Amino acid sequence: MLINILVSTIDRGIEKVENLLLPPRPDLAYVISHQVTDEKYRAIPQALQRDDVKVGQLEGRGLCRNRNSSIAMADGDVALLSDDDVRYRDEYIDNLIEAFDRDRDMDVGCFRIATPPGDGDYKDYAKEAYLLNRESRHYLSTIEIAFRVKAIKSRGLSFDERFGLGSALNSFGEEAVFIHDCIRAGLQVKYFPLYVVEHARVSTIKSIERFATINTVFKGAYDARRYGWLALPAALYDTLRYRVLICGEGRRPVDYLKERMQGVSYILRK
Repeated sequence: MLINILVSTIDRGIEKVENLLLPPRPDLAYVISHQVTDEKYRAIPQALQRDDVKVGQLEGRGLCRNRNSSIAMADGDVALLSDDDVRYRDEYIDNLIEAFDRDRDMDVGCFRIATPPGDGDYKDYAKEAYLLNRESRHYLSTIEIAFRVKAIKSRGLSFDERFGLGSALNSFGEEAVFIHDCIRAGLQVKYFPLYVVEHARVSTIKSIERFATINTVFKGAYDARRYGWLALPAALYDTLRYRVLICGEGRRPVDYLKERMQGVSYILRK
């Protein structure tokens, strides 16, 4: 089994990628998608000029566009999504291989993120493996997602570029949309309580209030991706249902409804 680590980076971020590379091993290769917004960032560091590293460059911005570029370049059996600020250990790659080798029916796996000593747990993970479905309440991080390359490519699946950093409206949530699309396409998505990557315990999204604008707009857009025009009455229903909680955060229910509708309209019009 050949594992691809799909690293998305932009501009000077390419200089950090060498820090995540492990000593060469025959079952591991790196696919680097490097977005370039200025020619001064075009040069590829010498440290990345290895037989197990492939670098592709594209112009412009948009994290999901970058992710899709890395998926297009993937040529391994299983791919693990990655960023330029993470770290790997050989045992993490072994965990990934073990999970996909043990469960041959699994198409997409969601795993655990380890943290440096003293950081505490990255998030509250379940202790047992389980299957994800369309209604799963699974808080996703991109760097914990891996998939069989053939399963994703054969169904033409990719990240929705209307979500994620650099998109016009929704700066996060692309992971949830991607996993939803995988499940809707009939792929088996499973969570395993195994570590596959290390990242510092930092998250700005976790600290955002439930009914903050960024969350509300995303909720409208996400519902529109899942349910189409039914996201419109759903927005009204939730406004009435949560009006007391919305006011408790110092917000007006009418503003909450407008923001939900903004997210819905963003998806339905594109």
